[in-house]
Amino acid sequence: MLSWLAVFPLPPLTDEQRSIVDRAARLARERFAPRAARYDAEASFPHENYADLRREGLLALTVPKAYGGVGADPVAYVHALREIARGCSATALTFNMHSVVTQFVDALGTEAQRQRFFADVVERGALVASITSEPEQSFRDRFVLNTVFRPVGDGYHVAGIKQFCSLGDAADYYFVTGVVEGTTSAKEGVISALIPRGDSGVKIEALWDATGMRGTISHTIRYDSTVDADHVIGRPGQYMTLNLQGFALGYAAVYLGIGEAAFEFMVEQAKTKTQRPSTTPVSHHPLVQRTVAEVGTAIRAARLLLHEAATLCIDGDREATMLAVNQAKAYCSDVGLDATVKALRLAGGRGILKEMPLERWHRDALAGPVMPPANDRCLETAGKLICGLRAATLEFQ
Repeated sequence: MLSWLAVFPLPPLTDEQRSIVDRAARLARERFAPRAARYDAEASFPHENYADLRREGLLALTVPKAYGGVGADPVAYVHALREIARGCSATALTFNMHSVVTQFVDALGTEAQRQRFFADVVERGALVASITSEPEQSFRDRFVLNTVFRPVGDGYHVAGIKQFCSLGDAADYYFVTGVVEGTTSAKEGVISALIPRGDSGVKIEALWDATGMRGTISHTIRYDSTVDADHVIGRPGQYMTLNLQGFALGYAAVYLGIGEAAFEFMVEQAKTKTQRPSTTPVSHHPLVQRTVAEVGTAIRAARLLLHEAATLCIDGDREATMLAVNQAKAYCSDVGLDATVKALRLAGGRGILKEMPLERWHRDALAGPVMPPANDRCLETAGKLICGLRAATLEFQ
């Protein structure tokens, strides 16, 4: 009998893409999944999973091959990330942050910075966190950065408080974004720097204590640091030239992966669970068949939309890519959350017990629709594009 994965095959992948995805899937299945409940219960960072990623050669997944990395394209990346999320949601979400920043360094950094930073990742297993979110700010409207870069010598003094700092104190570097003092717009003054974790000006302001994604240890962190020119990535305003779709594309993969894990569990339960006095599995019940079909159809559509969005990131124009990525992020995160809800209902009362993974997947999936860009913002952006209006997923003040 075919598994659901065989029934819902991915579009054809190259041998290289398939190798990357298969390696990630094996790690997620054999190593990450058995540890996920512990990281959730302890709200502890998945250090062992990252050690496995490094040993498997996947920690540098988005580092260009010229610098010793894997150089995965967006298609291989999203499907590898989706597989990682099926094993451990927190590992997948933090890995997306780490991986997107390597792309920023490649796009904005000098050759010397690329060589030094990528060597840290490839040879020493360095982890980097993307640090942008701030208290009382939202990506749903124009985003106003309050973190200030004050010129000092050939570098800057960086001061500000950031929240949702995924990787927390497990990161080796923080890619902190703010605005240069005295500038009046992000286009003129937004800038980023790589601040080492050991810098004396880095202080944890509040520990992460959340309903879901507990293993991301996304603490609130205060920065009061001086960085020299070697750690400043890009010129003032250059950050605004980046294609920032990578974050949303990765989030789509993560939350779809959670939904796939819940769906796989649902199907297995339906095929094996019986309820007295019946002697046949619950899969013989029409209501169960309908539920499995609904979730399966949504997941199949989400996988195809995610794949299309990743493909457009390779060879599509900017507006077509923006449309597909925003649609994928909104749809995949909604599908992932809905899959966990329906799996819980199908499992009945036992579904909320800690001995089963369903309640954990559900709590992790709750973050998907509100993770920036929030689904409301994604749909607003997609609607503008479809109507021929100017659109931007993220707008700074």
